[in-house]
Amino acid sequence: MSGEGEFLGRAWLSAALDELGEQVFGGRDGARRAAPLLERWDREVGVHTSLDSGHEALSAARIDWALCDATPPGAAPGDTWAWRAATGRVPGIEPSPVIHLLATTQVGLFEVWPGSPLLLRDRLRGLVARVDEPAPWLGESRRAVALWEMRLAFGTGGPWVCRTPIEYPLVIAPLLQRAHEGHWRAPERIEMTPWRRQRLRWARDRRGEDPRGFFSGL
Repeated sequence: MSGEGEFLGRAWLSAALDELGEQVFGGRDGARRAAPLLERWDREVGVHTSLDSGHEALSAARIDWALCDATPPGAAPGDTWAWRAATGRVPGIEPSPVIHLLATTQVGLFEVWPGSPLLLRDRLRGLVARVDEPAPWLGESRRAVALWEMRLAFGTGGPWVCRTPIEYPLVIAPLLQRAHEGHWRAPERIEMTPWRRQRLRWARDRRGEDPRGFFSGL
């Protein structure tokens, strides 16, 4: 895995996450590491299929969660497989600045304001970031124009988008405010799982119902 100085943006980061995921979860030992986490995702979020729109992005989000966000059974908070790799605790993986970068990525549900750079606001945790991510199709609006699930890496050149964004219905953004307010009382309770689960159900809906009906109870 090459150094951060050779950073090439989203495609580079996506390939680096794929490589680290293969190193950690590949082979028989890796499959044993991944199994309880992926089973948890499938149980709590849902099983994606090739018929789901954005299946590749959803599949990447599932592996990235198991690698960078979820803690193995019995592990301390934050002791993810990516963090273990970054601190030399996964056999066969040499720690590096790149692995440390990947282990400290953050995922959120971001309101997106168009421009250059894009302005992002995580409606769950309140993080605000500017990213140099070309998106001319978003136009010139002075207000939020999209709600995307995104994973960001915070390198020396600023925040970078790691994967293809996953779209959520923008009309649910106000519903995220209640969860955001709860973040200040109990930060550890902010959890994206229910939002991911309902997003999958909403995306599969064929009746064109108001998206807020899928998310209003969260």
